[in-house]
Formats: sequence, C-alpha cells, structure tokens
Amino acid sequence: MRAHVVSGFAAGWILNQARDEYGLSGEVFAIDENPHVGPLKAERIRHEWWRPIRDQYLNGLSSVMPGLEQQWHSALTEIFDGAGEVVIWTSDSANDQIHLRLAAAKLERFPGSIRLVHVPMRDGLAGVAAHYADTLAGLGARSSRPASGTLTDLAWDYRERLYNSEGVWLQTDRGLMLEDYALFDEALLEACPDGFVDPACVTGLAMSRLDGRNLVPDMFLRWRLRLLADAGAVQAKGKRWFVDDCDIRVRRLVDARRDPPVSGRSLEKQHGV
Repeated sequence: MRAHVVSGFAAGWILNQARDEYGLSGEVFAIDENPHVGPLKAERIRHEWWRPIRDQYLNGLSSVMPGLEQQWHSALTEIFDGAGEVVIWTSDSANDQIHLRLAAAKLERFPGSIRLVHVPMRDGLAGVAAHYADTLAGLGARSSRPASGTLTDLAWDYRERLYNSEGVWLQTDRGLMLEDYALFDEALLEACPDGFVDPACVTGLAMSRLDGRNLVPDMFLRWRLRLLADAGAVQAKGKRWFVDDCDIRVRRLVDARRDPPVSGRSLEKQHGV
C-alpha cells in the first residue's frame, strides 16, 4: 500500500477525489489538528488549551474531537501494518511546515520508503487544499525522494525547537517563526467597524488580510475577538456567540483605536488559559 499523509480534512477530501477520479494511487490519511496553533507538547495540555476555543461553537465539541496524538496513532497503526511507501504532502503554509516536521518525527522508524510532494502557492494561498484534484494527482505522480539527511533534520527540528513551543508558528521568508497569540488582535480590531456587525464579518475580514501562508482557524479568531470584547477593546451586545445561534453583534470602541491591548497573555489569564 502507498500511504498519503496530509494535514487537514479539506486537503484529505481533495486527495481522495484525486485518487477516485484522476488516478492517484494509495490510501489517504488526513490529520486535522492545526498543529501551527497552540501548544505542541503533552496531548492533555494541548487538549485543555483548545477546549474553550472549540466549545465556543458547541458545548462538548472538544470532547468528541480526536487529538493530534490520537489521530497520528490511528494513522501510524495502519501505515506500519500495510504500507510500503509513504508520501508526505506539504506546502509553504505554516500549518504544512509543522505537519512536515511532525510527520518526519513520527515516521523515523518506518521501514519503507518516504517521498515528498511540495505543493506550490495558488492565487496567493498556500496549502494542499488550495488546488484542484486533477492538479494534485499530477503533483502526486511526481513525488520525490528527499535528499539524504533531510528527514532526520526535520525530525530533529520538531523535537528540539517545536515540541515544547506555545504560540502561533508563522512561515516567513526566513523560515518558521513563533509568535504570541495576540499577534492577530490588531487585525481583528482593524476589521471591527464603528457600527455593530455579526462577529463572523469581523473574523472573515481579518482572515482575508492575513498572509496566505499563515491562515489560522476561524474558531481561533473568534476566540481572540471574544477576549478583546471581555477586555473592553470591543463592545459586544447579545448573549449567544455560537455559530448556528448567534445574536452577538460587535463594534470597535473609539478608545481602542488609541490604546489597543498589546498583551495576549494578560487577556488569556482573564479566562484561565
């Protein structure tokens, strides 16, 4: 069996389409966990950090979603049991660059061959899911063996630099850089108008202004917006923040333009994060 390992259910869905309709051979294993956001250390710590962010959409959502380690354990069980070759899919996105390093570390003892597919930018966006299935099938047919020592270096980078990190990893022209969660707060404030609007309008506009290599989940931006509202930088009216039943409306306060909050850590402490 040939196994394709990719980050994100959306990318996994398109790869499955490439397999079913355009001749890409092998089984697809999608790890859906946004590894570039949040702590990467112990699974329990990561779960507890993500819990309030996921549960803002639906109470208990975090309890039914498998974690990063759980997903990898399930995938590796099948891969080591039946695969002779693994293809790691990656791109210039921060998410995929973390996924690449994590995959290299997880597959260090894999006895078969490992190949890479690097997907180029498309219309300013990085990521496997930015491409159509037929394009991915063609890229998959041209997978390549990494140069000697590449996978070892990537695995080392994950263990020594990334594993104990906490924050948001961004892909820059100088490589991966770690930033505080509050980096996105100013983008949210700039996207927040004088009049009251649905918070989805604010997070959507903020997302559209991000570097195409460094997109973050909408639920993360929604969480940061809620912290800004609780800190008094954004005014919110209404009670229900949930996506399917949202009566919250937000607007930026005039004072917040002059003195926006600068400490992401102080906002998080208010919520016990």
